[in-house]
Amino acid sequence: MQSSRLIRKNSNRSCCPHRFLSRTGVHRRLPWLAVVGAALIARVQLAHGAGGAIDQTFGRSGRVTTDFNATADIAYAVALQPDGKLVVAGTSYANNDYSKEDFAVVRYNSNGTRDLSFGVNGKVTTDFPNLAAVPSTVIVQPHGKILVVGGAFPQFTFLGDFAMVRYNADGSPDTSFGVGGIVRTRFSSGGSYAYAAALLSNGKIIAAGTVFVDFSTDESSNTDFGLVRYNPNGTIDRTFGNRGGVLTDFDGFNDDIQALLIQPDGKIVAVGSAKNPAHYYDFALARYLANGSIDAGFGTAGKVRTDFGASNLDIAYSAALQPEGKLSRPELRP
Repeated sequence: MQSSRLIRKNSNRSCCPHRFLSRTGVHRRLPWLAVVGAALIARVQLAHGAGGAIDQTFGRSGRVTTDFNATADIAYAVALQPDGKLVVAGTSYANNDYSKEDFAVVRYNSNGTRDLSFGVNGKVTTDFPNLAAVPSTVIVQPHGKILVVGGAFPQFTFLGDFAMVRYNADGSPDTSFGVGGIVRTRFSSGGSYAYAAALLSNGKIIAAGTVFVDFSTDESSNTDFGLVRYNPNGTIDRTFGNRGGVLTDFDGFNDDIQALLIQPDGKIVAVGSAKNPAHYYDFALARYLANGSIDAGFGTAGKVRTDFGASNLDIAYSAALQPEGKLSRPELRP
């Protein structure tokens, strides 16, 4: 049995190494902050005390573990509410049956105790019948509703969809969003999985990730950057890109979005990786205008790729927008 665990440490800085997880056919990223392990999220926070010391005021000696009905439970994302509460999203499944893998969400008070006003004893699960459902990110919206974004797909296939669930502040499904609080989006070109999402100032939502155009295990595999914009109620915003969606290919091989930024001018920056036989995987960025069209003034025809040489595996998993508008991209290389 695995259970979600949250650890808080005193620190004067934070770090975010990342790694791939691969299961049921989808590469997944898991942010590991300061302390890591199977089914583990760690949180780094500025606090009094020696840098790196466990914050004894949080949970039980600085640690929190949460189980969902004696199942395997893995946390993938965390968001901080304005009131200091923590929302942690991940997946829950039993007996290695990934087809019964559900979205799982827990809310904690600022001291690490479960917020019993949320869901049932602080926990909520959402089932996608006969599908493996895995979230990648969680966003707390200004009105207090909680948006969880990821993918739902048949076991051991790449024919999945972007999947989103929105909850009310008490953990109940937001029935004003999608169908019963759930939105699934399928690309006609192939299966897909959403790794990142962003909330726009007008309440619209952009989800971004990988679209499996022609996915295989050999060198000819082809995936593209994929973005979709939604109206605040979860319907697709048909004014964005090509009737709501955008696909971007780099060299006809594997291209994957891992992070998403919204610039103050409304332009959208997708960050991840692009494969090329000459370089293997490189950092890759694409920038779009607010309407979803590629920004031809960015890089070369709207795209930028960076190779670190020696045919390395160069993948950008996160990005930050600096005050002067420059982009900072942490890396992962073996």
